[in-house]
Amino acid sequence: MSFGSLMMLQNTNPKKTQRIMKPKNIIPYFIFLILTIPYTQAQQPTISDNVLQVKTKPLAFVEQHILNSKILEQKIALDVYLPETYNDASIQHTYPIILLLENEFFYQITGAVKHLSSVDSMPEAIVVGFPSGFEKFYAPKVYTNNSDFWPKSWKQMPFDGAPETFVDFLRKELFMYLQGHYRTADYRMIIGTSPTSTFPLHAFCKEPGLFQAHIAIAAGDILGMGYEPEENFINAITESIKTHPDRRAHLYITSADADTDYDATIGTNIEELERQMTPFKSQNLKLKAEIFPNESHYGVVLPAFTAAMETFFPKKKWNLDFRDFEKQPGNTLNNIDVYFQKLSSEYGYTILPKADRWNSGSSLRASANRLLRQKRFEESIQVYQRLTAYRPKSPEALSRLASAFEANNNLEKALMAQEKALELAKKHDRDHLTQYEERMEKISSKINDLKE
Repeated sequence: MSFGSLMMLQNTNPKKTQRIMKPKNIIPYFIFLILTIPYTQAQQPTISDNVLQVKTKPLAFVEQHILNSKILEQKIALDVYLPETYNDASIQHTYPIILLLENEFFYQITGAVKHLSSVDSMPEAIVVGFPSGFEKFYAPKVYTNNSDFWPKSWKQMPFDGAPETFVDFLRKELFMYLQGHYRTADYRMIIGTSPTSTFPLHAFCKEPGLFQAHIAIAAGDILGMGYEPEENFINAITESIKTHPDRRAHLYITSADADTDYDATIGTNIEELERQMTPFKSQNLKLKAEIFPNESHYGVVLPAFTAAMETFFPKKKWNLDFRDFEKQPGNTLNNIDVYFQKLSSEYGYTILPKADRWNSGSSLRASANRLLRQKRFEESIQVYQRLTAYRPKSPEALSRLASAFEANNNLEKALMAQEKALELAKKHDRDHLTQYEERMEKISSKINDLKE
């Protein structure tokens, strides 16, 4: 049964039509662009001598792929959002995957990821959505247990795609495809909303290791459903935690308070799950179930995602003040590395310190700048060198390293670094080429003056 067929069945009860997703009739981006290019070109004004012609660049880093799935027996469109730094960062940088089952919220979630990662409230991540959906609804056909949110005639949810098939698709096709095309980390997150939250709950219970983080939004009614009559996901989740006590897994489940007004059992389900999970919460098991206040059924998506990120990536661990590393005994770069190695061990993939951070002093660049001003030259040089390793295309990073060498009276190394900066500027920053040339000339003049 397709998403559309499920919606048609749901429409037999008009009071509940808001509960199901709408079919996706989104025109693929590349077709849209082809159709609109002639129009946009026709609308371009003639550039006169008084109008400045500027370069253009994309504002959103989204690519679309078509994956021919033999397992699902259909072509799957993929929307892939990349962090802004992806193409400038070194190959050492890998990124968690966020799999979004409800593509309606693709731009909301990618916007939130961009913002939250820029202020170190979560790691930078690759977001993957499915703009055309699937021909079947892949989720376990759970018993509704007389949920008031669905037609009373439904004893089971009419999902027509076997979850085992979808798991095979993820493991054998999608994850391998993404790994082959992008620098993906061994940390995957899945987000489901309303009926699509069934699969993230199933994955947490039955497929440990498939995902490291699970988010189920508007899922309070689904919690009351189960694999067998009189069973429910509340107990299935708790049993899964007991069975795999040492697993590294994160789980966030919520429903809006507007849903609890419609059906009080939704609030009861959320509260009972939170009660049962509380004894198991730990550094490796970050678990939370809550009723979200002052929100509607689908309006809760964005604030719920933000709350989930705070649950999985608490600010006290992620939103760091690099000044603390500089104040600690010992070497600053070593202090930074020790912390991030510990963080990597906790999350199970390599997490690197931020090379740069918008409007903040908490980054390698900012730390190196402060160390230089404090005349801690050797430490400053070390941090700048790490910065250049993390941003191999950045002439600015090399030029700053040159400044640190110069301040430490190592003019030969300063000149070498500035020469490399100039070469990079010719490839990546020609707008500021003159500045790099002048900087190199000044260093060369100092060396010549010393020789005379």
